[in-house]
Amino acid sequence: MQNYVLDTFGEARWKDICDAAGQPGPTFEPMLRYPPGLADRIAETAAEVLGRPVHAIWEDVGTYLVTSPAHEGVRRLLRFGGVSFSDFLHSLEELPGRARLALPDLDPPEILLSEVGPDRFELRCRSKLKGMPRVLAGMLMAMADDYGALCLIEAGKDEVVTISVLDSRHSRARAFDLAFPGR
Repeated sequence: MQNYVLDTFGEARWKDICDAAGQPGPTFEPMLRYPPGLADRIAETAAEVLGRPVHAIWEDVGTYLVTSPAHEGVRRLLRFGGVSFSDFLHSLEELPGRARLALPDLDPPEILLSEVGPDRFELRCRSKLKGMPRVLAGMLMAMADDYGALCLIEAGKDEVVTISVLDSRHSRARAFDLAFPGR
């Protein structure tokens, strides 16, 4: 959230959000544990300060995590999930386990994917973070673009994200190599 707001809206807006949320300082360390509900409270405060719905803030954070050049590693990690967008979706259930291998103290959301019809999926996301289904929806939207797939992705109630793949080859997929170019 912090990097998204800083990169998108600037330092002054981030300071406004921290002040409005009653935070003693404007910096959060990603590997530290914070009180339950703090991230959701910061997101709600950001929505008020920025004049945007909280669900839009969370979805934008998810998109930012995949599309920001500073987070190329996240995009690359997700692209290892498969050759097609559908392959990628099927790999999402493994993501929390892979994340725990890299960061044992991480408490990732529980993810369960169900194929409910041809090219139609439901992603259930259980997390302490109320905004996590919206973050996942934003990430999925960005990844669909990355794969060149045209999708309808909606985060609804009860921690469920619905995904309809309308055209798996709608546009050219973004280039992806297993190794970083030039190495």
